[in-house]
This record gives sequence, structure tokens and C-alpha cells, in this order.
Amino acid sequence: MKNNRQSSNPDLSSIQEPITSASPEVKDIIEQVLQLEKDKLYLKTPRNINEDILNIIKKVVQ
Repeated sequence: MKNNRQSSNPDLSSIQEPITSASPEVKDIIEQVLQLEKDKLYLKTPRNINEDILNIIKKVVQ
């Protein structure tokens, strides 16, 4: 019997492709946003994450 999980899951490399092929600036934004999210995980009610993400993007774009 064939494992249906494998056939229904997309290939991991196809999921990561937009990130791996992104420009250095986009990769920098992704890394900073992921770190920000990790830092806020412990908070019961994280606040201002949207503003923090906007500031990250503005800083990288300048």
C-alpha cells in the first residue's frame, strides 16, 4: 500500500525555492522577521509586530 502522505505533500525544495532564489535584501528581511517572531513567541499577547516588520522593511530598503 502506497503512503498517501508522501504523494500529497509538495516537494520541500519547491516550497523553499522562492526564499532560496530571493535577492539578498529579501533574504535579510525574511531572516529578521523570523527572528522577530521567535523573540515574541514567549509573549502572551505580542504587540506591535506589524510596526516592527514595517521598520525592518524600511531599514533594509534604505
